[in-house]
Amino acid sequence: MADSTVDLALPILGRCLRVENAPDAVEALIEAMPGWPMTVHPPLATAPNAYLYRDKEGLWQGAFDEKNEYHLPSPASAACSLVGDLVSQRLSLEPELLGLHCASVEIDGRLVLFPENSKAGKSTLSVAFAAAGYRVFGDDVLGLTPQGEGVAMGVAPRLRLPLPDSFSKEFVRYATEHAGPEDERYRFVLPKASHFADYNERSPVGAIVLLERDPLVTEPEVVTLSASEGLLQLLCQNFARDTSGEALLERLLPLMRQVPCLLLRYSEPLAGARYLAQVIEKPHLATPNSASLLNTPPTEIEIVEPEIDSVWQPATYISTYPLGEELFLIHTPSGTIHRLNSTGKLVWQLLQQEALSSLELSEVLASYFNAALETVLTDVQELIAAMAQTGLITAQP
Repeated sequence: MADSTVDLALPILGRCLRVENAPDAVEALIEAMPGWPMTVHPPLATAPNAYLYRDKEGLWQGAFDEKNEYHLPSPASAACSLVGDLVSQRLSLEPELLGLHCASVEIDGRLVLFPENSKAGKSTLSVAFAAAGYRVFGDDVLGLTPQGEGVAMGVAPRLRLPLPDSFSKEFVRYATEHAGPEDERYRFVLPKASHFADYNERSPVGAIVLLERDPLVTEPEVVTLSASEGLLQLLCQNFARDTSGEALLERLLPLMRQVPCLLLRYSEPLAGARYLAQVIEKPHLATPNSASLLNTPPTEIEIVEPEIDSVWQPATYISTYPLGEELFLIHTPSGTIHRLNSTGKLVWQLLQQEALSSLELSEVLASYFNAALETVLTDVQELIAAMAQTGLITAQP
């Protein structure tokens, strides 16, 4: 078995994986990371912490400092699993990089980010952009520098299989002709070198794009969104689990003040990619829209309506971050991030001037907006109740 054991090394990580009796998995892993050159070495006496081996039951992945091992059904599956671990190791060694969970494509010299969760279409759209002739920086992870540059990880995009029948023949043909390691569930797609960024290439961020894939959409559409929509997605879709909300906001706010946030509605990926590229290059093609995608709170809370003559003041441990007409608040003790729309921002600013009751706030707002006091009071009561329950404001004794 000695001649079947190798150590794998990567730039930045050094020797990072021991592999025994699995040359096909080594080949799949190298293919899956065309932009992060891996080298194969004879094993040293001291093994890397991570390992992969094959026995009569198949492939197994583990680490010497962990008890559990994980069975992997195929070399492609091993590549999928190992790529994620290796990228995580890189980010841990480069703390200046904020790891974003997003796809990223270079259009007109700047990166367009797609900060979406799993199964939202990031990888499919990445392959579509490669098919359309654009440079892919990644389909799942991007490093973000403090200066707002995206840093590629060098990992090829990966498609879920089987491909839907609704995909265009051109897309399917490209994904087939550029197929890399695959099994029944996944296929890595290997763009040609000019359409793929190497592991340390950098490019400034130019736009944040959210995705809405709808089979009923006949023609792709791009809609402009509030910058706060993109900020919320970046706050949710990152790998900085140990970073405080305050630190994340301070890192991401300057970026969101500089780049547009868009929504791409599409059905067929290649058509969607080509139309979005047109809009990025010619921004006037985007449809203006102030509607929010994220009006529904992530969890429902039971609101207890306060007395209308209770007097309220901001809590002392709240950090504020304005973004356009909206305001983000961080409840420092818990690290929870809250978002106020323009009216909520106005209420907060009034409370910062002096402690006020719901009725007093409503009278000011009704006069300001020339609206019925009764209607405004109902809305303000709901807002005050929610802010009180989340610890953003406190009642004066």
